[in-house]
Amino acid sequence: MMRTKAIISTFSVGLACFLPTGLSAEVIPGTDFSIDFHAGHVVGAGRNINMIRVPVTDVNTGQTTLWDATFKFSFIPTQGFVFEEISSVSPSQPGSITDIVPGLYRTQQGRCLLLEGSTLLDGNRSLYTIRGVQEEGCGAQDNFSAQIVSGIASGHPDIGERDIVINLSDNWTYGFMADRASNSSGSTLQPFSQNHLIGIRQSGEQLILGRFSDGGADFKDPVQTLILTRLVQ
Repeated sequence: MMRTKAIISTFSVGLACFLPTGLSAEVIPGTDFSIDFHAGHVVGAGRNINMIRVPVTDVNTGQTTLWDATFKFSFIPTQGFVFEEISSVSPSQPGSITDIVPGLYRTQQGRCLLLEGSTLLDGNRSLYTIRGVQEEGCGAQDNFSAQIVSGIASGHPDIGERDIVINLSDNWTYGFMADRASNSSGSTLQPFSQNHLIGIRQSGEQLILGRFSDGGADFKDPVQTLILTRLVQ
C-alpha cells in the first residue's frame, strides 16, 4: 500500500507539471537524466491517462529521447480513483514517424476527425483510433472509423498478414478502416471503405492521411492522400 501511495504521489507531481506554473525539466536525484512532463501531452482514454512524447534528457550529453507512458486506474467508491498499473514504451527519437499527436483534425473540406490514443500494446507498439465527429466549426459528420498501430508494417498486429506488407514503406504508420467512411456525396472521405489499408504521418500541426487500397486491392503507395490540420481547443 505504501508503494502504491508513493507511485500515486509521484504521478500527481508529474501531472502538476502540465499546469501553467512555469515549471521546467527536473533532474532525477541520483541519475544523469532530467524529465520535462510539461513538454509532453496528456490524453485521457477510458480509464487510462496517457503521457505522450515526454522528453528524457541526458544532462551530460544533452541527448533527448521521447517516451510514452500509460497510467491505468480503477475506482473504489470508498476511496475514489486507485492506481492500478503503469507501462511505457521504448524511446523514439524526436521527429520519428511514431511521433503522432492526438487531437481534433479538420480536412480541407471542413470535415473533422478525432485522433485518440495512445494505448500501449505488446511489442512496444501503440494503438490509436481515428473517427469522424461533429464539433463546432466542423462540417457534417462522416462515419469514419479506423484504428492505427505504431511501428513498422512487418509484424503489424492488424495488417501483418496482407501480401502488400513486404512492400510497404516505413514512412507511414499503418492501420485499417473499421467502417465505411462516408455516405455523403462529394466528401473526400467517401472512397475510404471498410477494411481498406490506411496510413498516417505527422508533419507539425498537420496529419497526412493516406488510403492504400482501392476496391479489393492493396498498393504500396497511397492511391489518395488528404492533409488534415489540427485544431487547437
